[in-house]
Amino acid sequence: MRDLYLTPVRRLFAFALLVLLLSQAAISWFAWSVIEEQIRPELDRKALTVAISVNNKIIRALDYGIPFDRLAGIQDFFEQILKENDDLAYLVIVDTAGKAMHASGLQAEQLGAALPGVDAAATQQVGLPVHLPSSVSSNDRQASNFLDTPVVIRHHGEVVGFLHVGVDQSFIASRISGLRYDIGIILLTSMLIAFEVLLFIISLNYLEPMRQIAELMGRMAAGDFSYLAIVTVKESIGSLAARLNRIGVQMNLHYTALVQNAAEAATRGPGQGVAAGALLARLRAAYVFADDGGTRGLVQQRIVSIRILTFLFMFAEMLSRSFLPLYVGTLPGPGFGIAGDFAASIPITAYLLGVACSLPFAGRWSDRTGRRSSYTLGAAILIAGLLCTGLANGFYGLVLARVISGAGYALMFMACQGYVIDNTDDSNRSQGIAAFVSAIMVAEICAPAVGGILADRIGYQLVFVFGAVIALLAALLAIRTLDNSRARGVSDVKQRGGAFALLLKNSRFMAISILVGIPAKLLLSGFLIYLVPVILTGLNSSKSEIGRYAMLYGILTLSLTPLFAHFADRFRAHAWMVGVGGLLTGAALLPILFEASTGNVLLGIAALGLGQAMSISAQLGLVTKVTKAEAATEGATAVLGIFRLIERLGGAAGPAIAGALAALVGPARAMAALGALGVVSSVLFLIIFAISNARSGESGVTGHRGVA
Repeated sequence: MRDLYLTPVRRLFAFALLVLLLSQAAISWFAWSVIEEQIRPELDRKALTVAISVNNKIIRALDYGIPFDRLAGIQDFFEQILKENDDLAYLVIVDTAGKAMHASGLQAEQLGAALPGVDAAATQQVGLPVHLPSSVSSNDRQASNFLDTPVVIRHHGEVVGFLHVGVDQSFIASRISGLRYDIGIILLTSMLIAFEVLLFIISLNYLEPMRQIAELMGRMAAGDFSYLAIVTVKESIGSLAARLNRIGVQMNLHYTALVQNAAEAATRGPGQGVAAGALLARLRAAYVFADDGGTRGLVQQRIVSIRILTFLFMFAEMLSRSFLPLYVGTLPGPGFGIAGDFAASIPITAYLLGVACSLPFAGRWSDRTGRRSSYTLGAAILIAGLLCTGLANGFYGLVLARVISGAGYALMFMACQGYVIDNTDDSNRSQGIAAFVSAIMVAEICAPAVGGILADRIGYQLVFVFGAVIALLAALLAIRTLDNSRARGVSDVKQRGGAFALLLKNSRFMAISILVGIPAKLLLSGFLIYLVPVILTGLNSSKSEIGRYAMLYGILTLSLTPLFAHFADRFRAHAWMVGVGGLLTGAALLPILFEASTGNVLLGIAALGLGQAMSISAQLGLVTKVTKAEAATEGATAVLGIFRLIERLGGAAGPAIAGALAALVGPARAMAALGALGVVSSVLFLIIFAISNARSGESGVTGHRGVA
């Protein structure tokens, strides 16, 4: 029965996705092909605009009676223009005799490549470029390493000199290359976003209604008329569901009428009552009817709703991951002698601390008020936090805004996680959790890259406003798709004080928490969120490039986590996977000591993604295995909640520790120090578990009974 609707829906989904892929690929290819012919005229127009603006200022100075060869402050003026415009390479003024009067951005030895037809002798004499404009053809201009835009300087109708504004050809090439990378990233992220949205739309409007109809038809064919399909869509699917529901209602009404007739027959005589009772008994044996004629709705499976809702709020918050430390640097510092590198880490730490401290309360609030109410409240708080972050005009206002954002994130996270638990059981809970985690990983891939591209083009503040709009969309969608019917009472929530006291005595649990959980989150937040933007900015990477590099972590984690999870379960190698994953991550952060390069930063990002993919699922399996006794008395949810709280406190400490190290020894050495921490903690973890297994008579670090 399931194949009757699942196969057609899968084909529809694949066809729609293919159409989207082909259309977006065609648009991307067109944009790719026209970039160069579009960007060169744009840079020419900008150079001409700058040249005209500078020319007007020079003429204004000449109008005041300042001699052309005595324009004071022109050198500083030129240097300021070049500083504010990375795409401009030089500004040069020459007089009618071919003598350089003022120049900035171009050395004398570069003159031949930039301005053909130069008087070399005069260049050596004055130490500045010289240009004879009449000898330069358009072909020479294109053949050089620079695009030169000359403007004649006229005063009272007389030519007094020439102004040259140049754009470096290598800058044009790098700009074109960067834009093409951005097109590729936009294609990838748009396809991932389209996949999430399309999956939600098709599941909500086709897959779930057809599943309900198929289940209802199967029940009716088996003689069960006690349920109705809950289908909100209209047209053919809704019409079919309505007809089936009418059949069910009519069957139950007829059955209720028979029950009433049997009761009336029993009052008319014993014989008639016995016959009516026998007929009803035969009906009850062959069919199932609703009690008292009231039908029940089939259970709706809307885990896909949580997938899109998780993706949206994670996407909104992660947009700033590639540039948040840089944004902090644009605001007034905290004062009190706090170093800039350390100050830049404080808002990130405040956010992660807000998340960690809010999670326990967020879980209880979500259980008490319901998933929809909790999610929408969290969205409102997150929107306020993002808007305050974008509008912050001081350091401490930004810190407060990040704490608010963290509290909103915690509410939305716990609402989504709770909804998955409420609507799954042992048969499908792993699939529900996988959908939840997959949405987070897709956001990890898309958000940093999109945020970096947007920050380069619209500025930091508007990116936070855009994130607030996404969070608002998520809240509206939650109101439409979630409900509060599965919210549990306060009495159902475990108190965690007793569980924490028991776990403190569990040496294996504490080893996992202190030597694995805390370092893993510390490396993630300290390295990926804080140090990567800082180091790459120092290596002259743009915000778009930083976003592209950061998405490598999400790609590796999303693609490799299922593979490593299967490997860990298949070979019972959970402890090995956890230890080796941390060891690999830490070791890959050490080469930065020998060379502070983009390649070594990328190596660290890739190793972090690989190491996290190895250890994410294995960590949970390991914690579950070593805390069976505590889980039996306090509940598995309470145990996992404490583990999550401990590791998130490590994540909150990561940026502060990385910032303090960067202030003391520099960002590159801070990265290496975090790597050394990862190596040492992983080695200690493997030693402790090996000794523990040896004492308990288990073989290796992955013994079946205690650790697997």
